Amino acid sequence: MQWFLNFNPATSIELSDRGLAYGDGLFETLSAHDGVISNLSLHLSRLERGFKRLGFKVDTSEIVKLAGFLSDQAARFESVGFKVMVTRGSGGRGYLPPASANFSWLVGMFDLPDYSAAQSQGISLTHLPVQTSINRNTAGLKHLNRLENVLAKQMLPDGYFEAVLSDANGKMVECVQSNLFWVKNGELFTPLLSASGVQGTMRHAVIQAHLGVVNIVQEDILTLSDADEIFITNALSGILPVVQFNDRELSVGPICRSLRERLVNSHEIN
Repeated sequence: MQWFLNFNPATSIELSDRGLAYGDGLFETLSAHDGVISNLSLHLSRLERGFKRLGFKVDTSEIVKLAGFLSDQAARFESVGFKVMVTRGSGGRGYLPPASANFSWLVGMFDLPDYSAAQSQGISLTHLPVQTSINRNTAGLKHLNRLENVLAKQMLPDGYFEAVLSDANGKMVECVQSNLFWVKNGELFTPLLSASGVQGTMRHAVIQAHLGVVNIVQEDILTLSDADEIFITNALSGILPVVQFNDRELSVGPICRSLRERLVNSHEIN
C-alpha cells in the first residue's frame, strides 16, 4: 500500500496527531476503474458534511485539490482503491482542538479485492450482538472511531461474509462494513440512520436509482426472517445479494438484479 501525506509520498505521521489520540477525523474508501472514480461526488459531499459537523474549517480549495489528486492517481491504473483520511492534525489541549487547525490529509492506494464471485453467486449473512452507538451528533459520518466495527469483525463466524448490527434498542442499523437492504412483497426497505450508522455512498446511489419508493424504517432482526430478498452495499463491492441468512437460503431477487444492472450501466459501480 502506498501512502501520501498532504499529497506527498510519506511513511510516517506525527505521533501527536489528533486522529491517533482521539479519532478526531474522517475517512472515505473509494474505488476507481478505467480511470474513473465511482461516486466521487458523493464521497466528497459526505466529507464536506463531516467537516461541518466536526467543526473542521476546511477551505473548498483543499477539497478540489483532493479530488484532482485522486483523479490523477486513478488515471494511472486500470483499477485501484483509495483510503482517504483527514484529521485535525496536531495541537490543542486535551480534547479542546486548536483554534487554527493544521489538517493532515492522508491518501492510501491499494489493489482492489476481487468481488466478482460474491456479486454473481451471493454471500452469507448473520447477526452479531455488537451494538452500534446511538449518537445523533456523529450518526451518518465515516468518522475515525470504528471500535464497534473492529469488535464485530473479530466476532464474525467462519463461513459468513457479513453480519447485521443493531443498536441498543434492538433496531437494525447496518452491517459490519456495509449498508443493508431487503425486499418484502415488492417493496424495498433499508434501516433509518438518523441516530446511528454510516450513510454509505452506495446506499445513496441505490436509493436514487430505485424506481419505486424506498421505505426507510426502524425494524428488528426478525424482519429479515421472511424477507423475499436481502442485499448489502459497499463502496468497493457494490451490490452483493444475500443467498443465506443464518440457516435460511434465499435467491438473488429481481430488485437486486435490476438495481445492479441500472447502476453498472450508469457507471456508478463496477
